[in-house]
Amino acid sequence: MPRKTGKAEKKETEGSLPVGFFRNKPLIVTIVVIVVLVILLAVTGGNTTATESTNVIGGAFVPVQKFFYGISDSINSFFDGITSNGEAVQQTQQLDEELAALKGQMNNYDEMKAENERLREMLDYKQKNTSQELKVAAVTGKNPGNWFDVFTIDVGKNDGVEVNMPVITPDGLVGRVSEVGLNWAKVMAVIDGRSNVAAIMERTREHGVVKGSVSQNSLDSKLYMNYLPLASDVIEGDKVLTSGLDGLFPKGLLIGMVQTAQDSGENGMNVEIKSAVDFRRLEEVFVVLSVDGEATGAAETQQGSSSADIAPAPSTSPESGASASAEASAPQG
Repeated sequence: MPRKTGKAEKKETEGSLPVGFFRNKPLIVTIVVIVVLVILLAVTGGNTTATESTNVIGGAFVPVQKFFYGISDSINSFFDGITSNGEAVQQTQQLDEELAALKGQMNNYDEMKAENERLREMLDYKQKNTSQELKVAAVTGKNPGNWFDVFTIDVGKNDGVEVNMPVITPDGLVGRVSEVGLNWAKVMAVIDGRSNVAAIMERTREHGVVKGSVSQNSLDSKLYMNYLPLASDVIEGDKVLTSGLDGLFPKGLLIGMVQTAQDSGENGMNVEIKSAVDFRRLEEVFVVLSVDGEATGAAETQQGSSSADIAPAPSTSPESGASASAEASAPQG
């Protein structure tokens, strides 16, 4: 049998491999590299130190490793950020709740502090005025309007309270009891337009009548003292006290201080007075049950007096005339 030539052998050999195998050089290179790496890993697997060839080949894959590591790190950071933001939102909500709770506690603390200060002042007054039997009362309601001109307190007949008993604070005179129930009483303040109080100037000892000026929705709570002699020596800041001549209020209770003074014709000098009590803010008051052992209010009631006996004329202007009862209760100085 004739021997095949070299060309024939080459053609037969190439025909036994896939078509185009030797033409796909990138594939061949890849396979070679993989085989080399496998061999190198097998050879150096038991060594603790990599050979120079392994270092060179491994170094070629460092950029690829860094690329994929960077992507992985970014993904981890993204999800870590989401988790951290969620925790931050929860912490913020918790802090807001704690802050709201602290604000509520501070408000309660401020309220308790203010109440303690008021009660401390009342206790000091009571300790300094042992001649007066005092009953502490809380304000529970008031008439509509800007001022505490007529208001309700939480003590009544069960506590020894009677009509016409004086009502005060440590600052000064508030008014008198106008109605009373078993466990409540209504108070008419001295600023009310129906109120008259026999008064005396502390410095000059001259007498007059202090009248209220407040009506419904009034914006001004000033008091006016009428029936002072025209020649009276009145200066700003003079104290005005109860004189006790009306039989309703004990002598010496502070009503207020003089602001201005002017002539008012037939009614003598007219004096504008700033009340010693803040009638925009009343929370606790004293009811004066007795002075030096003598009951207040009740004795006046037994004499037949009523609240109408001390009511002024309908007009509340400084120049208005006084009623006959007012003249009787506050004689000229």
